[in-house]
Amino acid sequence: MADFAGIALDANVAESDGEFTVLPAGKYKAATVDADLADNKAGTGKILKMSYQVMEGPYTGEKITDNINITNPSAQCQAIGQGTLKRICGMCNVVYPPQNTDGLMGKPMVITVGVEEFTSNNTGKKLKSNKIKKYEPANTAIPANVAQMPQAQTQPTQTQASGW
Repeated sequence: MADFAGIALDANVAESDGEFTVLPAGKYKAATVDADLADNKAGTGKILKMSYQVMEGPYTGEKITDNINITNPSAQCQAIGQGTLKRICGMCNVVYPPQNTDGLMGKPMVITVGVEEFTSNNTGKKLKSNKIKKYEPANTAIPANVAQMPQAQTQPTQTQASGW
């Protein structure tokens, strides 16, 4: 039996159907909507899980998450992660290093999103996911072919999250 005593479960959380949308590669105007600091898989460092919500175009409201290494045994990996956080802070006019992520919430930016294919460890199926490749200031131009694609050409790819 799982005991949820002491766990702050949100009674208003949206119900999930276990699927998510894979956005087409491109640039999207988005804002930070959530951030959480967690241990990495190996327990040897900390990951900042940043969630962004698309603000314009046919994918308005869709969310994408990026995992940023904050501490890591690899100095290079840690430097990349902290440098990414520093860039995000700079675009959001937040002094680096920040004490917390409150100042990043709701701040618009342009994210360049890529699509990566991988094989599920559980099912062996080929799946796709998004990865944020670049962060830019909110005043960066977004190509019309991404932000304003006709809805008929922008049908999302549905992928089972449980297949990971």
